[in-house]
Amino acid sequence: MLTDILTGLGVSQEEATIYGLLLDSGPLPAGKLATRLGCPRSSLYGVLARLQDHGLVNQSFRQGVKVFAAQDPGKIMQLFQSKIEELKTAQSAYKQILPSLLAHSTASLLAPRFQMYEGGEGLKSVLQDMLLYNNISTSALWPIKSMVDILSPQFFRYLNKERIRNRLFTRAIWPANQIVSIQEHPYLGSGAQFFREIRIAPANIDFSMGYWIYADKIAFLASRRESFGFILQSRELVELQTAQFDVLWQLSKPLKTEPSQSQEFLHEVDRDRWGSNAVVTGAAIPTSTDNSSGLDPTWVSHNLHALRSILYLVAAIGTG
Repeated sequence: MLTDILTGLGVSQEEATIYGLLLDSGPLPAGKLATRLGCPRSSLYGVLARLQDHGLVNQSFRQGVKVFAAQDPGKIMQLFQSKIEELKTAQSAYKQILPSLLAHSTASLLAPRFQMYEGGEGLKSVLQDMLLYNNISTSALWPIKSMVDILSPQFFRYLNKERIRNRLFTRAIWPANQIVSIQEHPYLGSGAQFFREIRIAPANIDFSMGYWIYADKIAFLASRRESFGFILQSRELVELQTAQFDVLWQLSKPLKTEPSQSQEFLHEVDRDRWGSNAVVTGAAIPTSTDNSSGLDPTWVSHNLHALRSILYLVAAIGTG
């Protein structure tokens, strides 16, 4: 585990192995270290020099012999902090050029309109595309329990932190048989501070494939059984899908949640952004309280199934 952590901080596999060995054995001269590793002594000096640059190893002399020792493991926390500062600087610089990059991508005739992804990491990439945007309204037809099982609670905790920071207001519809406990999953709360309103679809409407509408795109995610996802970029399809979503939204009932169940998560979001003294604040978001409509739920269900068939056909064309 220590090796994995260190490599994630930019330490090479070889450097991490040597640091771990010195941590376990105590100070060693290069000759004994080479013997334990089964490699030439001359090949170690460059690695040891890099470990010293990282602040993980120091050298001293004992009876005229140079020995190397692992620094206190607390030094690793300094590596974390250094990496965090580097990433913050890079993120700040990237945010400044992102609008021009997006404008160039949108204007390009070669910009892809259909992107296909497979596997768990691919499905995460589908949802992370949404985080390129700020201050927009989105809509999600979402079999939430299945998606959390597929992508992990840790991923959805991260996704919702970033969604809140980007102020992506979301109207979400969950199937009645996919409701999850907000107490167990506090990052799935709703209300102004979450930039999200959740409703539960009528009991006779079920779906295993989910979609998320944002900007001029729709992200589709299949179930664990099929494990694929794709992003369609089409203003006309977004308008069609949004109109159908609005119909189902009117038929669905608001999910009742207890704010105290997710308050600690909101504090965590603010602490990450502003520091330990942050106070949770919320912004007003649009809500709708009219659940009445003259539409037949059977008609809605029929049309949703028809649309799903069309989308599977689109997916087949994209991979053909």
